[in-house]
Amino acid sequence: MEILPIAASSLNAAATVTAVRADNIVNATTPNFTANEPVYSSQINGGVAVFAQDIGQPVNLTLEVIGLKSALDQYKASVALIKTSDDMSKALLDIA
Repeated sequence: MEILPIAASSLNAAATVTAVRADNIVNATTPNFTANEPVYSSQINGGVAVFAQDIGQPVNLTLEVIGLKSALDQYKASVALIKTSDDMSKALLDIA
């Protein structure tokens, strides 16, 4: 199983979560708008995907901000994984 494609899918998932949360925040005062919730789905190749699901409720700004913070943490973890993979590859090349 390759590390970089999994990390890339995690970065894409974080971007999708951010987009869903931002859309909810922007439309919080729009009449009849109901919030969408990002839903994670594991992929057969080991990655992850996210899709938006309408939850039929008004936007809760507190939950949206918490969701944005979670997406930021996911992004940082994915970047750290990519950096660690790069460091390991470099160390392996130094050994060989």
